[in-house]
Amino acid sequence: MVSSYFRCPNFIAKRKDGLTFQLFSYLTVILVSILILQGLAEKALMKALLKVPETVKEEMLDLAYQANVLIEDGDMDELADWGNAQDYYLFVLDKEGRPITHRDMHPHFEFKLRFLRTLDHQLGARVSKPIFGIPLIEGNTLVVQLPHQVHPAQNFALYFSLIKALIALIILTLFSIIMARSLQQPLGRLREASRRLAQGDFSVSVVSELNSKTREFNELANDFDHMTNEIHSLAEKQRRLIRDVSHELRTPLARQNLALHLLRRKINEESHHLLDRLENETEEMNNLVGEILEFSRLENSRYDAKLKFMHVEQYCSMQVEQMQPDLKTGQTLKTNLSTDLSEVALDERLVLRALSNVIGNAIKYAGEDANIVVLTHEIELDKVYRVISVEDDGPGISESKLVDIFDPFTRLESARDKQSGGYGLGLAIVKEAMLVMNGLVVAENRTQGGLKVNLLFPMKLNKNPS
Repeated sequence: MVSSYFRCPNFIAKRKDGLTFQLFSYLTVILVSILILQGLAEKALMKALLKVPETVKEEMLDLAYQANVLIEDGDMDELADWGNAQDYYLFVLDKEGRPITHRDMHPHFEFKLRFLRTLDHQLGARVSKPIFGIPLIEGNTLVVQLPHQVHPAQNFALYFSLIKALIALIILTLFSIIMARSLQQPLGRLREASRRLAQGDFSVSVVSELNSKTREFNELANDFDHMTNEIHSLAEKQRRLIRDVSHELRTPLARQNLALHLLRRKINEESHHLLDRLENETEEMNNLVGEILEFSRLENSRYDAKLKFMHVEQYCSMQVEQMQPDLKTGQTLKTNLSTDLSEVALDERLVLRALSNVIGNAIKYAGEDANIVVLTHEIELDKVYRVISVEDDGPGISESKLVDIFDPFTRLESARDKQSGGYGLGLAIVKEAMLVMNGLVVAENRTQGGLKVNLLFPMKLNKNPS
């Protein structure tokens, strides 16, 4: 028994940081607060309202004045008739406390004369018929019984119920807000940490950011950090595998290409078409390895970008000019650039690579007679963005695939044939490049037909007016 007594404080000390103990503490404080405030409110209400109503007091004082007039006249029969005619049960007593008229006094009223009160005396909380004494001339006293119909305590049950409901509502609202904030704050920090993790920021530490005193939240934060470390480790292993495999493929591809060049000198011309095919396959494999390495490099450098504020229009013009030779026979590629020279944070190599991939994608899949336009404008979403849009009048893309096209190695059914080329990495590289530049890439179908890919760059803050 003694040992269990000493173990109880230790058990409470271990559990006081638990959510159950905290909720129990909150509810205990709520209950005690409601009871204390209700008791104080009831006392204040009784002190303020348990008095003779002012209208009744004025009527009693008026009766005292009338009694004084009748006493001065000396007509006791008239005084007795006057007393019987009143709505109040009353008597006029002499100095010895005896009625000065011959009216019969009820025994219970005579008993209550021992508890005679003044008009300013505090009344009881129960409905009763107290009697009050009002001094008259010649040492007489007017004794009046308060009717229960005008006793202020008759409405106290309603008043107390309203006060209890109001106090309970206020206390519950106050503590609900406090409890909600105590729960919402760690949940909000956890949500922010999960959002950063979803964006690839594995440096987030939920335990340090949560900073909670609740054991369950800290345990959840520890599990979350453990999950983050595991995901980071798996992601790093995957990236390292892709990078290492890609690097390792470069060496045998280079040796194979050299062997093909040497082989070309030793075989007859009728077999050269086979070598041409092998060389094309080798070149395609080499390009794929290059795309994978570029994608991996962008993923790994997402948080190490060094950006400069520059204008996007000059890069649009430059890239459109460079890609004119890549157009198919019936295709056109032109620009429609705004004259606003707003600066945005970008990396020169990355923005050219993103433009090259998006325009190249339009050239490949928009159709033989497609019209491709590169335009710039501004848009306000959660912030103001400078937008480079590459749009075409081709067949467009299914609405369900508009988001998937930016995932690695994603190609639509219509693009799976080797004639169109591509590895499903071009738009994935665009997405990673935009993330490095703190921007976004969004694809949408045009209402008049065709696809529109938007590169969104956050505008420079606090721009100086020109």
